[in-house]
Amino acid sequence: MVRVRSVVRFATVLVLVLSLGLHWAVLQTIAWTGMIVSYSRDASFTEAVTKTFDGEHPCPMCKVIKQARAEEKQKEKKQEVKPGSKKLDLGLVWKCRAFDFSRDTEKMSSVTADASVRTLKPPKPPPRTA
Repeated sequence: MVRVRSVVRFATVLVLVLSLGLHWAVLQTIAWTGMIVSYSRDASFTEAVTKTFDGEHPCPMCKVIKQARAEEKQKEKKQEVKPGSKKLDLGLVWKCRAFDFSRDTEKMSSVTADASVRTLKPPKPPPRTA
């Protein structure tokens, strides 16, 4: 039973990570770490960090990650539902409309104007059953 719970939790976290796109951040971090290690063999640590993050010396893994992310964004654009299309997308279709406060709304009448006035006084002494 405990084994099943841990597998379900792991699967849930994995699906969440993949749906949020965090796998790209993990892969990019691994690529940057490898670049710093490889560049620091030939130069100082500060030069290795500078080379890693300047954007002029991408490693093969960085190029693959950049290309894959671009392809993923293109697929997302193709999946968007356009008005008048008959294509059904299982993603979020409903969009919240913005509130329009420019129109004057009917003023609310006060509560005391509509409420009946109570003329009965409360009983003395107060009831004990309450």
